[in-house]
Amino acid sequence: MYFNDHIKTFGVSVLLLISITAKSQQIQYDQEVSKYYNEGIAYFNDGDYHAANAAFRNALATNMVLPTNLSYYFAETLYYIRQFQNSRNFVEKYINLAGYGGDFYEEAIHLRELIDGEFQKIKDCQRCNSFGYRLISCERCETTGEEVTECPECKGTGNTLCPKCTGKGVLITLDAFNQNHYETCDKCQGEGVIVCELCEGHKEITRTCSLCLGTGIRTSNAICNHEDEDEDEDEDEQQELFQKKKVYRQ
Repeated sequence: MYFNDHIKTFGVSVLLLISITAKSQQIQYDQEVSKYYNEGIAYFNDGDYHAANAAFRNALATNMVLPTNLSYYFAETLYYIRQFQNSRNFVEKYINLAGYGGDFYEEAIHLRELIDGEFQKIKDCQRCNSFGYRLISCERCETTGEEVTECPECKGTGNTLCPKCTGKGVLITLDAFNQNHYETCDKCQGEGVIVCELCEGHKEITRTCSLCLGTGIRTSNAICNHEDEDEDEDEDEQQELFQKKKVYRQ
């Protein structure tokens, strides 16, 4: 997951500022930091970006001074696992820290351009949300934006307890001689129950779909490739869905 995977350790990366001294100066990093950093680079070079991501996160979690180059390696790692927003944050961090003299300055500028290109694809695509996840038709409401559920008031019975006689069917009062006087309840006509006022006896109610929030579409867990996947989908239906997606993204 990307974008929604906001990294809580961004504040820790400020420690990178401490390590941006003259390149000739050697800094002795914490042994644990060096361990995770070197592991991350090894995984990175092997193309195992998920493992590299875990290693670099472990280095960040130490709250110790970090090598400046870690911000670049982490940025490119995040790019490969499609966490573009986090990748952009770390590549900017690297550029700000290392400047023109950084070991990966040119690579960082190029990486930023690649990330911007991905952002533009997401912006232009009507098949994904603003975070890049594929939008699909809501299966719960079948794109209507509404769902029929059991009435919560009557629990699907269509009737509720008469509030006037509390289900007794009669109204009991005291007469002048302090004797009980029984009278058929005029609200329920002695039945003790009334037609549910919420569902009007239909036992079900129509509400805004709780899955898609009335849009008729929902976000999937799949990263969008910005291409049509359902080639057999009717063109009119496809255009209608795209219009709903535009509304969804606003």
